[in-house]
Amino acid sequence: MRNFIVVTLINAFALFLIANIVNGITINGWQTLAASAVVLTLITIFLKPVISFITLPINIFSLGFFTLFINAFLFYIVGKLVKGFIVADFITAFIGALLLSIITILVEVLIIKDKKRVLKKYGTIDAHDYKTGKVVIDVDDINKR
Repeated sequence: MRNFIVVTLINAFALFLIANIVNGITINGWQTLAASAVVLTLITIFLKPVISFITLPINIFSLGFFTLFINAFLFYIVGKLVKGFIVADFITAFIGALLLSIITILVEVLIIKDKKRVLKKYGTIDAHDYKTGKVVIDVDDINKR
């Protein structure tokens, strides 16, 4: 639940910036901003993985570039679902989704730094469990040290 709220707040911040930067994207009021952020977060959580899975062959063939079109499509869908959140056309949605991705990445890297993880090493046994013969990778949070 905490993660959902954080992602929604990041999306609200990003949508506010995008609406002020990009011509063709309009948000009418803070209620619309909040609703748009919640709908965008829900669509990103539930619908994006399904669409990404269905379009996986195209995405692999395009070396991940098709993900930008998926994000633009989802951004455009939010514009159709939420009244007061206006996205003029698909090109505007593409630019908005690209900016949304950039802003989200910047916020996560610069402000939210708790996603870092490191590999643990145990003496001379280096990532192998010699009893089973399987490779073992143990991950530990940096922040817990």
